[in-house]
Amino acid sequence: MQTASEVESKIRAKADEDEAFRAKLLQDPRSAIKEATGLTLPEGFTVHVHEESASDFHMVLPPVGGRISDHELRDVSGGFGTGTGYW
Repeated sequence: MQTASEVESKIRAKADEDEAFRAKLLQDPRSAIKEATGLTLPEGFTVHVHEESASDFHMVLPPVGGRISDHELRDVSGGFGTGTGYW
């Protein structure tokens, strides 16, 4: 099972090497992610892809109340999904 970090690294590397894939990732992230990783994202799961530049910075904040304790983080660390190919 791949971790979220491993999946993200794979997608970033492919986008860095392949301009057509990068354009697809910006236009249709669900399809591009499936192409790069084989993962099918579940319905209701939305992905937003933004491209930074020297004058543009994006920050992602967790949902309000979305912080988890160190104990909770240890309980869920090590990956995601159930091994069914879904994110």
